[in-house]
Amino acid sequence: MRTSSLLALLASLVFVTAAEDGAQVYNTLCVACHGPDGKGLNGLPPLVGSDWPKGQAARSIKIVLNGLEGPVDVAGKTYNIAMPPQGAVLSDEKIAAALTYVRKNFANGAGAVTPDEVKAVRAATAQRVTPWTAEELLKAHPFPPTKSPLKHLVATVYEGKWKEMPDFSTLKPVLMEDFNAGILDTAQSGRKEYYAVVWTAQFDASEEGKYLFTFDCDDFGALYVGGERIAEVKGIGPVGKRSKEVPVMLKKGQTPLRVEYVQYGANAAVLLAVKGPKDKTPQALSKTKLKAGKPAKEKVFIPIQPKDGVAAIYRNFIDNTAPRAIGIGFPNGLNIAYSADNVAAELFWNGKFMDGGRHWTDRGAGNEPPAGTNIIKLSDGQGIQLEGFAGDVVRYVREKGKEEKEWNFSAINVAAEFKGYDLDKAGNPTFRAAGEGFAVTDGWSPEEVSGKATLTRTLKVTGDKAVTIVLSRDIAVSGPTDGVSEIAGGLLVRAISGPAPKANAATKSLTVTLNPGETAVLGYSFR
Repeated sequence: MRTSSLLALLASLVFVTAAEDGAQVYNTLCVACHGPDGKGLNGLPPLVGSDWPKGQAARSIKIVLNGLEGPVDVAGKTYNIAMPPQGAVLSDEKIAAALTYVRKNFANGAGAVTPDEVKAVRAATAQRVTPWTAEELLKAHPFPPTKSPLKHLVATVYEGKWKEMPDFSTLKPVLMEDFNAGILDTAQSGRKEYYAVVWTAQFDASEEGKYLFTFDCDDFGALYVGGERIAEVKGIGPVGKRSKEVPVMLKKGQTPLRVEYVQYGANAAVLLAVKGPKDKTPQALSKTKLKAGKPAKEKVFIPIQPKDGVAAIYRNFIDNTAPRAIGIGFPNGLNIAYSADNVAAELFWNGKFMDGGRHWTDRGAGNEPPAGTNIIKLSDGQGIQLEGFAGDVVRYVREKGKEEKEWNFSAINVAAEFKGYDLDKAGNPTFRAAGEGFAVTDGWSPEEVSGKATLTRTLKVTGDKAVTIVLSRDIAVSGPTDGVSEIAGGLLVRAISGPAPKANAATKSLTVTLNPGETAVLGYSFR
């Protein structure tokens, strides 16, 4: 419970008369944290669906008298709470009345609590000066064992170091054991690090309907229900941020359930919980419990791809490029990200274009990486320079507060502003930029050249100044050979017409310089 809220409420108890019933005491003292319906408020533990107010009354009496602090598992989730002691301000009669109300209304009609019971516990714990911990209370007043829906649970253990899910059918187990308690526990492996466990069981559904499974682990694993993989946690990492919550429709009776788990290093944990059609809270099927709060949602994939020969466009934050990036996915499977901040084409890749799941659901934040392969970072800074300052040092800062870099180009950066872009009927873009005394247009369109997917780039300069366009920067480049330069990663840049690009191995740059009125046409394709 929150101490600040309770202190204010406790102060008001001076005016509570002995004649008040349990509802009055509860609604004066407990409602701010546990809620009028007993379901908990502001992330604090519920009473409904909890085992804590059930069973032996002494357990609840001790909590009210001396308080409770530290981690506590309630209704399948773990809370870290600090409930202050209330015995000094509440009489035996008020405590008995409040607990009777709670047990009757939120604990499935558990028996009443009498003032004599409170008096006896108060006398027995009179020397107690610190709040109880959950471990202490459960040692003295354990819950009755919960009946698990996992029947015939068997753990099969394998030894080895894996960073991805192995093919268990090819491995020889080092241990196979039945666990009739029906609870998944990494301690059942008998190992501390570098092992895998496959748990198999029959999930006994009490009725037909929707069952909500929650799965997580440290490090990685998968959950199968009815022979179908419904959830997977990938990579090496802790429990918490990768939790999956998946609904499954089940018929009454037993359905095969399988959990595959790999532990790489220490800190082993597997979390499995289920919420049935009529359950108010999830039931833990593992020793590791849910933390308070909502689990991470299953990732929603929204593929964004060209359609009917028209290029796709993506204007949300794209990883590894500037914030004002414009992604274009072309029908021939080639894609670019153009930076409006740096007036430069900064990313080039092929295959799938983008996944809109992050940004198009629940107002997702963060940067989304390209969905395809062969992702090449072409440039990271101003893409337009004025010609005529040979030998000067080109300097730019990628982001404020980040490392400053230097390049020795035969040009110097100038302030070029992004002026927008135009799309033709096929969605092909022409980006526009301008500076003092010059303007640049940068158009892209898909082609097939000798059976190879190609993007044709048309660069044109107008005004009264020569301009250098940075095609790539700070990445290895070779050539040109027969008018073709190759950028590390296998991206070929071919001169089709107009001035040809120039590669500089020393500065790892590829540039093309255009005089006023000149146009350069380039072809981009993968080797």
